[in-house]
Amino acid sequence: MKRTIIALVLFISFFSIQTNAQKYTKGYMKFEISDFKAENADDPQMKMVENMIKGTTTKLYFKKDKALTKINSMGGMSIIKILIDKDGNSEMYMEMMGQKFLIKMDKKKAEELKKEQNIGKQEYTHHKDKTKEILGMTAHLVDVTSKEGEPKIEMWVTNEIDTKAMVQQGIDNDEIGGFPLEYTVSIPGQFAMTTKAVKFKEDFKDSVFDFDKTGFQEKTIEELKGMGMGGGGF
Repeated sequence: MKRTIIALVLFISFFSIQTNAQKYTKGYMKFEISDFKAENADDPQMKMVENMIKGTTTKLYFKKDKALTKINSMGGMSIIKILIDKDGNSEMYMEMMGQKFLIKMDKKKAEELKKEQNIGKQEYTHHKDKTKEILGMTAHLVDVTSKEGEPKIEMWVTNEIDTKAMVQQGIDNDEIGGFPLEYTVSIPGQFAMTTKAVKFKEDFKDSVFDFDKTGFQEKTIEELKGMGMGGGGF
């Protein structure tokens, strides 16, 4: 059960990459978990997991010089806001069950952490002949397989979004070659979960970046892990 929860935290919390798209450089996008299927639908633990992630939404606001990701999960008990600047430096504001934490991480530290955790050891299979439209944008299929065998990820990737925003953890920009509009994460014998972009607008009010940042305790990623809270999006 603990392994499953950790996996879900990694899937729902995003990791920063820079896409290579050419079209939209500013916009708002909303993602929702559109499907969750447990291998054993009667398993009480899987039902608990499904109830925890029901209603999880991710809202992404991006422009050329910065981006903001807002993740609302566990019925509002967990709210994560991740700011990233044009140089890849991040600030993650976490509100979890009444506690408020801030993790700051520059690009160099993020790369070091990624290396330490062996994130990014995936194999990518591009299917440029398999395409579909999502929110009016063309996406092609990319299969992502971990060298450890799991999880397996099926992504639909577009080249029409240009952002340095938060996307699926550990996915390498050069390999994925775009921005995922839909992805299904599967752990054999446990579950499959699909997250999909459900709304896109080309503009938004820049005031969204000016949210209340008071009352957050600054922590290192190591301190947060020591508290048993994982690493959020890092």
